[in-house]
Amino acid sequence: MQNSKVAIFGTAGSFHYLAAQKYYGKDADLLECYTFMQCAEALKTGNAKYAVLAIENSLAGSILPNYNLINQYKLRIIGEQYLKIELNLLALKGVKISDIEFVHSHPMALAQCTVFLNKYPHIKIVEQGDTASCVKNISDNKLKNTAAVANEFASKLYNVPILFKGIENNKHNYTRFLILTKADEIPENPNKASICFRLKHKVGSLADVLNVLVKNSINLSKIQSVPVYGEPSEYFFYLDLEWKKNDHAHFQKAMKQINKATNHFSVLGEYVKASLPEG
Repeated sequence: MQNSKVAIFGTAGSFHYLAAQKYYGKDADLLECYTFMQCAEALKTGNAKYAVLAIENSLAGSILPNYNLINQYKLRIIGEQYLKIELNLLALKGVKISDIEFVHSHPMALAQCTVFLNKYPHIKIVEQGDTASCVKNISDNKLKNTAAVANEFASKLYNVPILFKGIENNKHNYTRFLILTKADEIPENPNKASICFRLKHKVGSLADVLNVLVKNSINLSKIQSVPVYGEPSEYFFYLDLEWKKNDHAHFQKAMKQINKATNHFSVLGEYVKASLPEG
């Protein structure tokens, strides 16, 4: 039987868990990983066929190490999924805010709740693994001095009530997840792609790339620079590109031109653009 496991960061109830279920359905065969790198390793070793990896949050920004993982492991992007993020403060039944000494959660989740957390300077903020595992730890060890920042699903799953609901800094809070594989897959009728390159050291090199996109009617929806490991002042540029239906030939033409104008060029994947969830 072909391996169809989907690697996710975190345990049941994590946001990666919810994103994977939203993309693949609730019957998806999920492989829980403790780090983002373990997700990439699962694809490399064949322990999983696909992986779901967060790449950016509308409040906390891009997750730069995950760009490096995609490049390092030569992963292919075949899809994306957006998830509306609502964060809550969870604690055992009967625990009050004055009882709480520590708040545990993933660094990205904590970064999205700074306004609320700063109201309680007596609480020590502790960066941990995924959001759901922090809730599970409170439940398993009956921690009455510790709270967690997590979603409502984790609250119900581990029977740790919500003490404060919706504590994120802004209600328009979304995380974008990439669907990754090692296989050479392209979905039908792609209208979005992610590419990567390093610029040549000459004046106007980035402008040359942007001009190619304009001339071929390709929309640049995101550009992200990431330092090249071990090479000071060197950067990889990651671009997300979109095109209209039936304009795939324009994209292919543009890629040939950009390949000539840059160094270390690669198309990380072509896929179908996802829509933001309502609400």
